[in-house]
Amino acid sequence: MAPAVPDRTTPEQASEFFAPTYLQVVESRPAAYPTGEPESRGGRRLLVAVVAAAAVVVVVVLAGAAVLIVNVLNERTATLPPTAGEPAPVPVPTASFEPPAALRLRDDSTSIRLTWVDPSGGVVPFVVAGGRAGQPLGAMATLDPGRTSWTVNGLNPRVDYCFTVLAVYSTEQYATSTQVCTSREPRPSPS
Repeated sequence: MAPAVPDRTTPEQASEFFAPTYLQVVESRPAAYPTGEPESRGGRRLLVAVVAAAAVVVVVVLAGAAVLIVNVLNERTATLPPTAGEPAPVPVPTASFEPPAALRLRDDSTSIRLTWVDPSGGVVPFVVAGGRAGQPLGAMATLDPGRTSWTVNGLNPRVDYCFTVLAVYSTEQYATSTQVCTSREPRPSPS
């Protein structure tokens, strides 16, 4: 501790009071990885995180395109006049792109198998849309190019369902098949 400075300081007292204080300087270095991991692991983790984020973005874009297509499909279905008995087919866009042809279903009570003809020769992916009869259809599956069948399981055997398949030529160009529906006999209710 420095001595107290008297009211009248002599030069010797002043030099003692204002003497420089030496501090110990400690050099700062980054600590080594506590687990002994090499520094390249941090770069690998960053790369994995970036790749995962990119994959999520691709999935979100594809899901958005499927939702857009189904919304357009539902708008067109809503404008069709209702008919008794057989549901009206969904109109096909008037583009030069061909829709999936010969859409058929095989009803196995709790599962339905859809089959169709690929108009693109295995080039374009497909979106299968479906739902309960009389309600808007929703995207159920996105299928790789070349697939011409799909099975949906876990259905209620007492409910009718409708389906359509869209050939996706691009995010703005697609062609929709006709709509097919089950025609299940109503079961008598237990008395």
